[in-house]
Amino acid sequence: MAPSKKKAPEFPEGEHPQRRFLFKKKRAGVELSREQVSAIKAGRKKLRKEMRARGLKSKRDFEATAASLGLYFDKARGLWAWLWRHGLGLLLGAFLLMLLVLFILSLVQYMRGRFTVHLSDEMFKEGFTLSETADFANPTTVLFAVPAEDVPCISVAQIGPEVDMIDGEHNENYFAYTFYIRNEGENTVDYKWELSINQETQNLSSATWVALYEDGNLILYAEENKETGDIEALPPFYDDTRGYMAVPLLEQDNPDQLEVVATQGRFTYYRILPEAFASENVVTRREMQEVDPMEAHKYTVVMWIEGDDPDCTDDLIDGTMGVQMDFRLTHEEQEEEEGHGFGVRWKKFWDRVRDNMDFV
Repeated sequence: MAPSKKKAPEFPEGEHPQRRFLFKKKRAGVELSREQVSAIKAGRKKLRKEMRARGLKSKRDFEATAASLGLYFDKARGLWAWLWRHGLGLLLGAFLLMLLVLFILSLVQYMRGRFTVHLSDEMFKEGFTLSETADFANPTTVLFAVPAEDVPCISVAQIGPEVDMIDGEHNENYFAYTFYIRNEGENTVDYKWELSINQETQNLSSATWVALYEDGNLILYAEENKETGDIEALPPFYDDTRGYMAVPLLEQDNPDQLEVVATQGRFTYYRILPEAFASENVVTRREMQEVDPMEAHKYTVVMWIEGDDPDCTDDLIDGTMGVQMDFRLTHEEQEEEEGHGFGVRWKKFWDRVRDNMDFV
């Protein structure tokens, strides 16, 4: 048996079904019929034509005259109001919130293990710029470098002083990055900088050592010994039976971080004395005073997993660590110390989000 065909509805001659509009026109809060809407539109069109013929082209005058004649519609409340009134606003808000969370998670994933350098807004306004090269061919307010991946545990004795002689990123079995900062403003100012850890897994910082050059002057840093609370000396202070015969990274630049353990004939054995991290998440912070206009300074940050560190174990495998270096004017630090700390830190967080969005 074949299915029957559904007959289309019939309407009396001259009558047609009214279209349903998503947003209905209103006047003085009363919904208008299709005929009323058409009549008002025709009246407005005629009025506009008459007023233009008399040289009256002001939109404000037209709307005032149309309102006095009843030729107007209530202002639409807009799509957002309609959505909210129909319960879709909450759904849309939840969707946008989900997108924001996904964006933040992707941003965190993107920044895992990265090294970033930031200038505060005040330093930017003062005229400071950053560059990977001494000629400042591509000045910027933020720098970033990709992480050194799958690096082995190495010894500080394997790193030479040439790490301070290569611009930009130059990773090997360690991470190394050289950059410059210059005062291109008109004032002589002081600034402070801080090298800190912003992301970490597997407690990787426990065996990560840092060599930081400022204008060629080197200081070595390592997390303090967890058992004694002293600096992580290698070999430990209690062991004078061994030492390093040569430490190229330190011998030419910072002999104060070398201590003679023993001398046998023509051989001298040394103990390495790194400075302890300033805190759990801060490697170090320093200040540069009286920076004149067009004065530039050079920084090199080197990081590696120290194989002789007692915390260098298999537990660190697959670990990641993100590090950042922040520069700001000294008076910004003083404002934070004087009670504006929360506001400054909140602003600093959003500055970093904005900077990251610039290159994601």
